[in-house]
Amino acid sequence: MVASVTRIGGSGFTTMMWNGSRLAYLQVMQDTPPAPVANAQAVQPIDEAVPLEIVTAMAVGVGTLRTTFYELWNEPVWSTLPGLAGTYNLLTVLQAQINMGAVTMQKVIRSPTGFMRSLVYHNVVITDIDAGENINIGTMTLPKTLTMQYCYTTPV
Repeated sequence: MVASVTRIGGSGFTTMMWNGSRLAYLQVMQDTPPAPVANAQAVQPIDEAVPLEIVTAMAVGVGTLRTTFYELWNEPVWSTLPGLAGTYNLLTVLQAQINMGAVTMQKVIRSPTGFMRSLVYHNVVITDIDAGENINIGTMTLPKTLTMQYCYTTPV
């Protein structure tokens, strides 16, 4: 069988790390990269039929990572992250992060042929956790989502 040319997201080919520790039981990772801090603007004097130029912001805001984990039996999924042991709600997570220092996350991408690349997310802060739940007779797993923001990324 010939190795795929296109990237496969799941099947063990993408791994997320938190300060060097693999994020276990990660189900979904959604990355919304930083966007410009202001919209582009056309410069068009009132006596011109077309814009003379388009100016853009030379700065971007924060990026957002939304990660969804499978809930575990014995502790909230966020308390398994290094530095967050013993946290049980959003307030305790926010308080614990004060003492953690700068957090980096890393997305590691491996291909079936062994090629590897990586992206590092700098100054990551958890800004929200989904501690709620909806259970019914057919519920099998309980997804828990953490929203994180980061300042910038660098390739490795």
